[in-house]
Order: sequence, then C-alpha cells, then structure tokens
Amino acid sequence: MSTQLHPALKMTYAQKMERTAHKRAALLDFLASGEVFTTVAMAAELLQLSEQTVQPLLKRLVAEQILRVDTKAVPFSKTKLWGITAHGIALSPSADPNCNEFRVGRTNPRFLDHHLDCQLVRIILQRKGWTNWVPDKLLRVENSKRLKKIPDALAIRPDGCRVAVEIERNIKSKTRMTEMVAGHIHQMVDGHYDAVYFYTQHLAALKRVFQSVEVIRMDGFCVKISEDHRCQFIFMDICMLKNAGTKLKISGSVIFDPTL
Repeated sequence: MSTQLHPALKMTYAQKMERTAHKRAALLDFLASGEVFTTVAMAAELLQLSEQTVQPLLKRLVAEQILRVDTKAVPFSKTKLWGITAHGIALSPSADPNCNEFRVGRTNPRFLDHHLDCQLVRIILQRKGWTNWVPDKLLRVENSKRLKKIPDALAIRPDGCRVAVEIERNIKSKTRMTEMVAGHIHQMVDGHYDAVYFYTQHLAALKRVFQSVEVIRMDGFCVKISEDHRCQFIFMDICMLKNAGTKLKISGSVIFDPTL
C-alpha cells in the first residue's frame, strides 16, 4: 500500500486558503462571463475537483449570497442548478456587463442538457488554449444588430482564428441545415468569424445532412456551395473531445481537428 500523501495534504494552511480563493474566483468568473448557472458535476469539471469537494464550496457561496440554488429546476430529478447572484457578478472583476443574475424557477429544463454541453465544450477548449469565449446569451445582446444567425458561442482558437461554435444534440432537417449553413457563410463572408465548429454525439448523421446541402441563397441568388466553403465547417464528436489526439485528421472536405 502506498504511503504517499495527497498533494493537498502537503499544503500549508496559507497555501490551502490561496488555492480555495483561486478556485472560488475561477467559478465566479466562469458564471459571470455569461454562463449564469451550472451543476455540481460541471463545476467539478471546471475546477478539476471531485464533486464531493465542490459541494461545500457551492454551499458556502450560497450562504454568502454569491450563488443561489434551484432544487426544482428539473422535474422528477435531484439535479440542482447553482447560479450567480447580482452580488456575485459584482464581485467578479472580469464579469461581462451584460451578464444577468440567476433567477430560481426561470430555467427551461428542455434546454438544460444543451446548456451543459456548451459548458463542457468551453471548459475543455479553454484548457487547450482557446480564449475570448462569448456564450449565445451575450451574443443576443451584444451582436443582435450584426449577427442574424446567432451561434452557440464565439471564441478565438490558439492560432488567432475566430470561430463560431455550434452544439447539435439533435440533427436538423435538410431545410434547417441549409438555412444554418447559409447564415454562417454570409457571416463569414462579412468577416464576423473564419470557421464554424459543430460538436455532436451524432457525427455521421450530421455530416450526411451537411453534405446534402448543395445550394444556398445569397443576396437573392442561388449559389452552389464550393469546397472552400465546406472546408470552413469542422465537425467533431463531442464524446471524443476529452481524449482526442493532437494531430489533424483530414477526410474528404471535412476537417477533424481533435485539439482545437
């Protein structure tokens, strides 16, 4: 049996306090950046702690009125949502000015899984060097006059490329996909971003629908999608994101980039 101590047990009291303050600030900054609320599991993923360790931290923040908890957000479930208050937003120096406080009973449970998938993708990509992540909640406020098609997020890749991120839990019809592709191509032509990343659990099905889109409408004209257009759409399996390799894999006109 190993007799080595866990690194946390080797810390001095001052080091432990500093570590706790760092984790606390990281959580507040994350929620105040426009994410607003999350779950214990996602907070644990963000802070790279166990759920058992995160629970007391969340409860302390609720006691300090920095967070509030909704215990009935998901019917017939024990899932709790932990969201930031106006006080908590004020305590985050990097808070987005358009971030709203969390209100109990205002969350639609139908969109919860999508919200959490977006957070998971964000957390993992930021560990890989992505920056300037803006969730769709803020895009609807900040960019509503510029973006007609609001993606699930905008972010900057490590190489400086600005990317629109889409999380697809359910595969859209060809008609809906055509509208989505047209909207993204319009906005890339206008210079709002350079590529679109789709994350899905149904990679093969999503690719089939995308490949079936051949013509879009631009400025009143029917335009055939070129291979240059197709290469701007990158498709990823969300289930493989955590353990993906580091090399680019290219198949046909669709790029699979596990690291970005």
